[in-house]
Amino acid sequence: MTEDAEHITVLDIEDGGALVRLLDTSEEIWSLASLPPGVQPGDTVAVRVVDGDMECWILPRSRGMQA
Repeated sequence: MTEDAEHITVLDIEDGGALVRLLDTSEEIWSLASLPPGVQPGDTVAVRVVDGDMECWILPRSRGMQA
């Protein structure tokens, strides 16, 4: 499901906008309303466009290395 989606990282949220890092490492301000409900700084969001409609969802956070 995520293989055709691009991943962005939410860096900061402020005043209804979210600073996101795109795949090419550039940064943009996106409207918070265009992101999934409950998104928080540090989240990785998968984004894809299907038939002109943008779909996005929060990806699970990595638990890091397991001992």
